[in-house]
Amino acid sequence: MTFEETLHRLLDSVSGGRTKGYVEELVRYHRIQASPGYDEAIDAVRDAVGRFGIDAPTSSFPADGATETYGWTAPIGWRIRDGGLRETAPTERTLCSFGESPISILGQSAGGRAAGELVHIGKGTTPEDIEGVELSGRFALACGRPTEVLKRIRDRGIAGLVLYPDSERTAASYDLVQYAGLFPKASELETTPMGFSISRREADRLVEELEKGPVRLEGEVDADSFEGSMRVLEAEIAGDDPQSGEVLLVAHLCHPRPSANDNASGSGLLIEMAGALSALSHVGELRNTVRCLWVPEFNGTIPWAAANAETLRLVRYVLNLDMVGQSPDRLGEPLRVFRAPNARPTFLNACFAPILERIAEDERAFSSRGSRRPLHWMLDRPSGGSDHLVFQAAPHALPAVMLGHDDPYWHTDLDTTDKVDPTRLKHVGLVTAAIATLPTWAPETPRLLGEWLFAFSGRALTQASALARRMEPATGRRLLAVSRRIEAARAVSLGRLIGEGGWDVEKHLELLEAVETTLADSAPHQEATTHSKPRRRLDGPVRFEIADRWSDEDRAFVEEKLSGNHRAVIESLVNLCDGTRDVDEIALHLTLDFGRPFSRADVERGVELLAEAEYLEA
Repeated sequence: MTFEETLHRLLDSVSGGRTKGYVEELVRYHRIQASPGYDEAIDAVRDAVGRFGIDAPTSSFPADGATETYGWTAPIGWRIRDGGLRETAPTERTLCSFGESPISILGQSAGGRAAGELVHIGKGTTPEDIEGVELSGRFALACGRPTEVLKRIRDRGIAGLVLYPDSERTAASYDLVQYAGLFPKASELETTPMGFSISRREADRLVEELEKGPVRLEGEVDADSFEGSMRVLEAEIAGDDPQSGEVLLVAHLCHPRPSANDNASGSGLLIEMAGALSALSHVGELRNTVRCLWVPEFNGTIPWAAANAETLRLVRYVLNLDMVGQSPDRLGEPLRVFRAPNARPTFLNACFAPILERIAEDERAFSSRGSRRPLHWMLDRPSGGSDHLVFQAAPHALPAVMLGHDDPYWHTDLDTTDKVDPTRLKHVGLVTAAIATLPTWAPETPRLLGEWLFAFSGRALTQASALARRMEPATGRRLLAVSRRIEAARAVSLGRLIGEGGWDVEKHLELLEAVETTLADSAPHQEATTHSKPRRRLDGPVRFEIADRWSDEDRAFVEEKLSGNHRAVIESLVNLCDGTRDVDEIALHLTLDFGRPFSRADVERGVELLAEAEYLEA
């Protein structure tokens, strides 16, 4: 089938309304990783996929708070039945309850009952926040990341932790309650307190009362931790040509009730994809295999990837569906395609714009139950924060793209189904299915793909030329040369997909050299002068806790210079350290990936810090 024939079939088979029905089913479950609610949701997905005649086995991995994979420690199993927090003096009122908002009990909270005075410790993440503060037997009110707060207050005998959102999170609503987890290791359970989450409105009232005198709280949580398991559900839709390879689609199913856009939307859409692609397979119109994966974010994806390293050798690329259903009427954010970073050059980045343009112009792409607003989208810089990082990292080193929307209500109790739109679900489903079947229809349309790639590469070289003008002439000339080499590698990746017939890769490479020559200034080309070529030592995505080894000054440097795009910068830096590039070239790659100059000095310092954390050999 050609691209147009494939899209025609998908326009008739992919349903936004049916997909939203799946989303509405999944939000019923409190889907904390390694919890009974997550297991119930996995069973619901398995049943839905089974109705397509697809066998969807589950893999189980330890959730014991001790097992490590790529240095990531598995979470502990956790079960919650009820809980709540009350103010008892100077007034009596309920601050939060599990029945009203399940998110209001922090994930992995200890069980028990306690009463005590409240103390406000600000962010609670620095020694200064708690210096001279009596915490024993008290509830600590803080707005920092709970895992970082716990590092400061653990072993201080607190009665409980009360979390509230900072100013950035409350921009969407003064009344939202944010989701967070404590994620203790098994060895930390005895010093892990009860945890609650309240709105900024409630927190401000408490702070006002504290200015006048003591405030007393009483909290109770009916929950327990246990050695459990994390379940990953896998559905294989087999193609009829093994030489076409595989495409992997992944969506994380975890998060508390309701968590509609994040990420019942991605998980529900993946059910719809399994059905639509299975229908193509049944009539012999699917050459490549598509593998669908529902996971607990990071903590289930990492051990699954490690256990299936051989299977992943057959995968051409990965699409991660994370927050894909946002309503344009309610929230208005564009669909974002977070492209694969240049550490993994791929033709895939060139395919999204023309496919989305084609979908946007077709009336059949609207759902009868959804918005009539036109599709708005952007090809965005690489992003971190989700499961595609697992597959981009060594040892897998796969091109991986994330589809999603920015959402001010993510990780809050206001992430509800009324903000999920059937039309947007259909739009994303269409582009996902088109990309998932690309190895099937690509051999029929090689010249079309060649045109898409040349248009993309021409823009990339032009953007590199604009960045080069902000640099010293010799550095800018090297930047353009690196950009051309990346685009050449992208062309080679397309050649491996479609073969030699119908598209001349050598002619394409000649045209890229001509574009580079046209755009280059008169500065002579100079190779980099540094010789050190750092190499990564550890597999897997970069662990969050590596910052524990750094000083406050070093952490501030990384936060300012290397932590953009949900940690995508530091992930790309590590992935670029494969022993073939020196620091100068790594800096140029990052400049091209994120559209701003990275200095050699900053990258060199980052490499040194990552070497201290034993991620790299400098």
